[in-house]
Amino acid sequence: MATRLSFLLWNGPPDDLLLDAAERGDLYGDAGLNAEAERLLDDPRARVALQEFFAQYLDLARLDHVSRDPARWPMFSPTMTASMRTEVQLLVDDLIHRNDGDIRQLFSTRHTFVNAELAALYDVAAEGASPITFVPVELPEDGPRAGILTLGAFLTMNAHETITSPTNRGKYVRERVLCQVIPPPPGDVDTDLGDDENMDAQTVREKLEQHQSDPVCAGCHSIIDPPGFLFEHFDSVGGYRTLDNGYPVDASGNLDGMPLDGARDLAEALKTDPRVGRCIVNQLYRHATGRLPQPSETPALEALEQRFIKADHRFKQLLLDLVVSEAFRTVAEETDA
Repeated sequence: MATRLSFLLWNGPPDDLLLDAAERGDLYGDAGLNAEAERLLDDPRARVALQEFFAQYLDLARLDHVSRDPARWPMFSPTMTASMRTEVQLLVDDLIHRNDGDIRQLFSTRHTFVNAELAALYDVAAEGASPITFVPVELPEDGPRAGILTLGAFLTMNAHETITSPTNRGKYVRERVLCQVIPPPPGDVDTDLGDDENMDAQTVREKLEQHQSDPVCAGCHSIIDPPGFLFEHFDSVGGYRTLDNGYPVDASGNLDGMPLDGARDLAEALKTDPRVGRCIVNQLYRHATGRLPQPSETPALEALEQRFIKADHRFKQLLLDLVVSEAFRTVAEETDA
């Protein structure tokens, strides 16, 4: 139990104090287990471990593979993806450790942290920012951005080198934010929409809408493209735009039939969507157990979700509720086949 707890909260082996608590039998009861979990969460090692969880949850490793032609995207410097990753890390740390707030705000807050190059990309004033200094800023109330889905990390790693990708962006919303399963495309489907020079005066949206005319493609694209279209005001590096290939951007879309206009509308919708909190519970449970939940574990996940709601969706409390749950503390007895 000590090892299980330590690797979840520190991503490393237990210290002597935790082993002593285990030796005394403190970890058998809720009170002792909760006390040790709180101690571990107060340690700097917990901050590192929680960042690693959110990096996996948000799929930030994909930033390592992002590249852009500086001649085409002069604002996209060699350090830009590192800045984008740091921005997300600072936002996560602020929500969990500084404010102990509703972690779902990750998808709707106008508060973020920028350095000089991100401030330029977002066109926001950031007094004191430098290439290596990040400062807190409030994104404009009447601006196009709110939540991490309008920040550089998400927008860039879910776009192509020369054009945007409503499909990738919509798929991310479905899979990462709502925990829905989207089947892969058939192996013989051509997914290349071409670059700007080959678009024949068509926007990315128009190309995708033509793509959906193929019945083989329509099933999945009708699910993932409508929320993906909401991000069309953001280009391949996350900058705001009003034109795509010389034509006015249409950023209207929907989420499961709810009409929305732009990414700010989506951020507002996600504030109250119960699937967001439920997905966070599921993602953390997968992380803690190292596998997908079994159908028999559904009641345990539902119980955790209810406690998460009662705790106003505070992430540290979700961790404490998880470690004292029977689902985390027990394993099924092996039986002979």
